[in-house]
Amino acid sequence: MSKKKRVTRSRPRSKDTPQAVYVTEYEITFSPIEDRRYKRLPRHVKDAFDRLQYSAQWRPRKAIPELLEWIKRYPDIPVLYNYLSVAYSRAGQREKSEAVVRENNQRNPDYLFARLNYAEVCLAKGDYEKVAEIFEHKFDLKLLYPKRKRFHITEVANFMGLVGVYFCEIGERDTAEKYYDILKQIAPGYPMTERLRRRLFPGLLRRLFLRLAE
Repeated sequence: MSKKKRVTRSRPRSKDTPQAVYVTEYEITFSPIEDRRYKRLPRHVKDAFDRLQYSAQWRPRKAIPELLEWIKRYPDIPVLYNYLSVAYSRAGQREKSEAVVRENNQRNPDYLFARLNYAEVCLAKGDYEKVAEIFEHKFDLKLLYPKRKRFHITEVANFMGLVGVYFCEIGERDTAEKYYDILKQIAPGYPMTERLRRRLFPGLLRRLFLRLAE
């Protein structure tokens, strides 16, 4: 199942305003899009990776040594680093989790989720300039990946949601709301859609706290 989505937005107010400029169209699919390296793996290896995706979240301490062994065998499979960073995080080893996120981005700079995970780390630290650098100051998927014509819904939702939060953090609320308006249409109920909604429209108590903190 797939659909095409046309996204448009006005030009930035000045050359220094870090807004995306795009009029783009690409296909959004709900069917899996396998990385070419992952696609070539034997079926039993893929099955093991699927099992580790679950284990990384619910049995992280058990999953960590197995993931490390698989990474030694398949160092060019970026999803393994995702699972390992999740496992370290769930096991309470945040520094190791962040180190794996950085390694994945360094090894696989074109892998979208490696960028997203690294951007999350930088966003949490308030390093907004680095977030923009990670995305090459291109806040539209088609600009970031001009050769691609199709993106999975999770790629679109996570990218647009994180970028929307980024614009919130740097004070570009109007821009963030445009991303949210699009997400409401294409990914209602997705975690990143809800995250951006909560950031844009906090509850009454949070609004009062923010007002007092100004």
